[in-house]
Amino acid sequence: MNKEEIYDSQISPLMLQIIEICKAQGIAMMASFAIGHDGEGPNGEDCTGLVCNTLLPDGDGEPYSVFMQANAFIQRRGRPTPMMITTEHGDGSKTMTAII
Repeated sequence: MNKEEIYDSQISPLMLQIIEICKAQGIAMMASFAIGHDGEGPNGEDCTGLVCNTLLPDGDGEPYSVFMQANAFIQRRGRPTPMMITTEHGDGSKTMTAII
C-alpha cells in the first residue's frame, strides 16, 4: 500500500471527523500532509509535491493569521509570492492582511 492509499483509507476518514468537530465548535485548524514527497504515486508515476492541506477559520469565520501565513508558505513551497487577504466583518468593516 502506498502513501496515497494509506491517506485515503486511514487518514482521510479521521480528518473528516476532525474537520466536522472543528467546524461545529468554531475551532480554527490547519493540517498538511506530504503524501507524495518521495515522488512515487500508486502506479509508479511521479507525484512529487502531492500535498493535502486543510485550513479552517474559527467560529466567527476569522482566519488564524499564523495558519494563513503557514498555509501560504506551504502552497508556494518556499517560493516567495505576495498575497493580499481581505476579510469582511459582520459590522461592515474590512481587514486587509498582506503576506509578503
